[in-house]
Amino acid sequence: MKKLLVVALFAVLATPAFAAIQNVKVSGDITSTFLYRDNFDLGATIGSEDLDNNPNPVGLKKQNVFITQTRLRVDADLSDNVSTTVGIINERAWNAENTPVSSASGSTIYNSSNVDTANLDTNVQLYLASVTLREFLYSPLTLTVGRQVFNFGNGLILGDGGVNNQGTGGLQYVAQDLTERTAYDGVKAVLDYKPLTITTFYFKNNQILTNGYYASYKTSSDVYGINADYQLSDPMSTLLETYLFTRFNGDNNGTSFGGVGNGGPTDKGDTLYVPGLRVSTNPVKGLNVQGEVAWQLGNHPVVPSATTQEAEHRDAMAAQFLASYSLPVLDKYKPTVNAFYTYVSGDKNGTQTYGSDPIKSAKVDTAWDPFNENQGSGTIYNTLFPLSNMHILALGASANPLEDVTASFTWSGLWAAQRYSSTQNPLALFQPDEGTATISPAATSSSKKSSLGNEYDVNLTYNYTEDVTFGVSLGWYIPGSVFGSTANGGPNKDIASQALADVAVKF
Repeated sequence: MKKLLVVALFAVLATPAFAAIQNVKVSGDITSTFLYRDNFDLGATIGSEDLDNNPNPVGLKKQNVFITQTRLRVDADLSDNVSTTVGIINERAWNAENTPVSSASGSTIYNSSNVDTANLDTNVQLYLASVTLREFLYSPLTLTVGRQVFNFGNGLILGDGGVNNQGTGGLQYVAQDLTERTAYDGVKAVLDYKPLTITTFYFKNNQILTNGYYASYKTSSDVYGINADYQLSDPMSTLLETYLFTRFNGDNNGTSFGGVGNGGPTDKGDTLYVPGLRVSTNPVKGLNVQGEVAWQLGNHPVVPSATTQEAEHRDAMAAQFLASYSLPVLDKYKPTVNAFYTYVSGDKNGTQTYGSDPIKSAKVDTAWDPFNENQGSGTIYNTLFPLSNMHILALGASANPLEDVTASFTWSGLWAAQRYSSTQNPLALFQPDEGTATISPAATSSSKKSSLGNEYDVNLTYNYTEDVTFGVSLGWYIPGSVFGSTANGGPNKDIASQALADVAVKF
């Protein structure tokens, strides 16, 4: 009998414990897209200005590819106040597994010997992994720990996976700007004092793991923030929001000038503070108006030589105005007009340090840091340009010409906030199939020209069922006067275009 009790006790101790699950929800989506892109390098070439007779592109000249993005999410309620979320994602070009791939510049990204490092095949990655504790220690407090999406306001500051989604994943060398991998590992605490909500958070923005420096604070980038919004009880449903976001980079985050531990300068002292205000209101029926203004303070490190480091003070600004109006006519077609204007400051000597010649900075960096913005999704200009040093004005309209069909048109105009020239603040364009690579087309020698270009976008959406949607998006970007002519190192004025056709299923 004694032996049986001992065996039973060991059996109980060895049995894994599982939390009681009250409710489980499984959801997800599958989106398959045909993507065609042309002249995203705006015609920039090496060694020849005649691309037809001597084709040698330096960026994305032409692309047509099918991609599929699949997400699966499981939400489980463990008790009245405890829940978990797990999400996995796969993003890939069709039949890309074990196939050698080259970048637009011709370099081999991976082959059969290192296919696992490219993440371009059927690999599945973690998208979400968090636990949520409601009424944690204090009834208005909700705590979420783990991998989650951090999004605030309209995404002018925080709401995406980094600058132009220049990250890793299955679409890194295909169409990285379209990735859905926009979550971060962190912790978020929400105090709900309706109508006041206060959110504080922290997440790991970047962590470089190299031999001998695993998990070192010197190779990390950390983001902290507090956001408060207050919902007024006025007839216009006015929402007031204020925030302070900060980012601190470690000594050797991103670049180790001179080599880690070799005595060379580092990016020590890279700090960013972003206070801001946002207002949303509805002055008349059908009209929503929003305004936001933010500033950037802190220190921006610069390295004028191989052995020295200096720092400029940040002094940048951003402002945004949005309006959307549902017209009180032709209700059957649901016509809507919208407009938005965005300003992000630049620095006329942005590529120069205050210790370098021939142009010296004033020891102040006035260029807006894009941070983790989420703006202009799906447009060509958002794929090519970081959100800095520009004015953006967009006007658009949408309607439902047929039942379950939505059509929209948008014109976007872009101008440089600080004018470009051939020697100051040269252009740099991201290429969506190059990882984090950029190309540098020639800028005009005239500092009086500030037009970056105009874009025209047409979108059609058909809701086949409540779960299945078909979409078509067409876009044309026409380079402006900033881009150099043939005499100034061009041509860089080819019209960029794209066409996307997709079918999306949500479940």
